[in-house]
Order: sequence, then C-alpha cells, then structure tokens
Amino acid sequence: MTINFFDWTDEQPYMNQVVSAFEEKHPNIKVNQNYVPTSDYIQKILVNLSTGGGDMDVFATQSTSNLAEYISKDVLEPLDDIAGSEALAGNKDTIEQLRFNDHIYGFPYRTSKWVLYYNKDLFDQAGIPYPDNSWTWDRYAEVAQQLSSGSGQDRMYGSMSYQSNNTWWRVLANIQGVNNPLVPEELETFKKAAEYYYNLTYTHGAQQPFGELVGDAGSDFSSRFLQGKTAMMWNGDWAVQMLNDEIQNNGVELNYDIAPLPKWEGSETTTTGSFAVIMVNKQSKQMDAAKKFAEFVASEEAAKIFVRNGLLSPWGTEEVKEAFLDSVTTPESVGVFSDPYVVMSQVPMDPLYNQGIKIVEEETSLYFLQEQSLDEAFQKIKDRIAKEVK
Repeated sequence: MTINFFDWTDEQPYMNQVVSAFEEKHPNIKVNQNYVPTSDYIQKILVNLSTGGGDMDVFATQSTSNLAEYISKDVLEPLDDIAGSEALAGNKDTIEQLRFNDHIYGFPYRTSKWVLYYNKDLFDQAGIPYPDNSWTWDRYAEVAQQLSSGSGQDRMYGSMSYQSNNTWWRVLANIQGVNNPLVPEELETFKKAAEYYYNLTYTHGAQQPFGELVGDAGSDFSSRFLQGKTAMMWNGDWAVQMLNDEIQNNGVELNYDIAPLPKWEGSETTTTGSFAVIMVNKQSKQMDAAKKFAEFVASEEAAKIFVRNGLLSPWGTEEVKEAFLDSVTTPESVGVFSDPYVVMSQVPMDPLYNQGIKIVEEETSLYFLQEQSLDEAFQKIKDRIAKEVK
C-alpha cells in the first residue's frame, strides 16, 4: 500500500528520517514523498486540491491561516477519531488550539519561536553588555545605532533588515498578541510596528536600506549575519541550524549567541511563533493509512526526530526537551528556546488572512522603499481590505 505525501523542500532532510521511522513501524505502508520548492508550495497544493487532490493523500502546511483556508474549502478529512489517541496524548493541548467549528482537521508537528541573535565579538569590541531579558525595543534601537559605523561596502549595521516585502517587521506586533490585519484595532498596532522598523533604517541608520535588498540580497539573511557585518537580528529557531551548518561544515567563523526578544515598555517578555500542521486530503483513497501517517508525524517518536535536527516541537515532555538540548549545543544560550515565555500566535485561524496580509505586504513595501508615507500606506491598506477581501 502506498500513500502520497506532499511537503515543501525545506523540510526534506528531517522528513526523510520521519518517513523512514514510520515505514519501519508500518512495513505494509510505503510513503511516496513529493517535495515542492518552498516558493511554489502553497500554489501547488491549491491546484492539487482544486482538481480533487489527485493522488495526494497527506500534506503539510507551515501556516494555520492556510489550514483555515483549506477547512473553508471543505477539502480536509476531520481527524477527531484519532485526535485523542494515546500516541498524541502529550500533544493534546496544542492540537486543541487548532480546533475549528468543533472539529480537528490537522495536527501540529513542529513549532517555532523567535529570539534575538547577536554577534558576541561585535558586542565585545564595542564594550556593550550582551542582550538579556531586561531589554526593551527602545534599548534595541539604541544599541543597534551604537553598533553601526563605517560607510559604503564597509558599512557595519547594528540590526538586520530584509527585503521590503518581508514578514520580519510584523513580529514586533505579533509579540503583542496582534496577528490579524483584518481587525481594525490590530491594524493600528501593525502601523506602529512598521514605523519602528522604518526608523531603525532611516532615522537611526542601523539597518541596510531596503532599496539595496531586492530579491536574494534581502532574503539571504544567514550569509549577511555570517559575514560579521551585522550585529543583531531577530529570527526563528530555524536560523540556528542554518548558522551552525555553516560554522561546522564550511569553516565559517562566527561567535554568536541568542537572547529572548526585547519587550515593549511596560510589557512582559513574550515571543511569537507558528505551527507546521499535517493534514489528510478528504479525497484520499487510502484513508486509514493516511491517518496513520498523520498521527505518526505528530507523535512523540517523530518529535524526537525533529528536535534532534535542531527544530522545536509542540511536545513538552522532558524526553523531548532533553533530546533537543542534547542535540543542539550551539549557541551557548540555546536553552532560551525552552524558557516558558508566552508564545503569541504569529498567524490567526482566519481563512481570509492570506488576502489581507498580502495587501499589507504590498503597501508597506512601498513605505519601506520611501515611495509613500506611513499614513498613505495604512489608509490604502484599510481601503483595499474593505474593497478586496471577501
């Protein structure tokens, strides 16, 4: 018996290991793996589903908003019958977060947390103490400015910037529990976050101008951080694996560590993140086998595989935590990922979210490129959401 599993290419190294473990446990089921380039993945899945799903039995998503969209299209098989299984007992609380219309349609198998990455050598050279959980975003901007110097190709930046349509600036709103631009009150918080990010670049001169970061030049954050010309960046847990691979396998010299994200004045330290979710196509012709595989991907056995690859799991058992800390020894403060900070959801369970956030990205991109003002950008966002999102 064969089932077809679809996923994006970034996941292939560790999903290969998960599939091997599943097939060893279920020798009568073969999993045919189909990996799609990350930039094309969402569109590929939508095309598959619009044509009945073809031979796609099980597939993954890296966004709960996509999960909500698939639910609204009635293309997912409810998984209530196995959601309470013994194999998923330690993942139950997280699974419940994804309950929609009183049903479970997907299982979270991997999670993420954002932290602050910093170059220890650059801090040492400037005589500035390392970031800690007392830092505010005002302090971040102050230090980022202090660590910026030079000009032209030799310019040193205190903070990392990305391409103009990036998602990173929204983390500044997400950590305040704000993630949905379709809610007018939340859009105001997005506006303040965009202004802070803009000021880091143009007021404080602490980030590379967005006009210089088109395409790969903006998305390749790891190379710029590894070059030692950027002192700080906020990023997700996945960056640890990317940086460590370069250090361990390619001889790159980088002395870095991590700290909790700064907090807004008067607030507690929080972080943000999202879930990767495994789902079953309602049209699967191998339903029992497909459900068995989905259950395994979200199980503790698979969780240990993920954390041994430096990833985070929604499983909170001591065994999973220990496996993570045993497998990831760099950076020194890797335990920050296990600290009990509140994790604010980065993406809402709203099927219209993708439409709304696309408008936000388009208009704020022009703002970051200095082609329109902050007020113009957010007025257009309000007008376009009212007109286009439906």
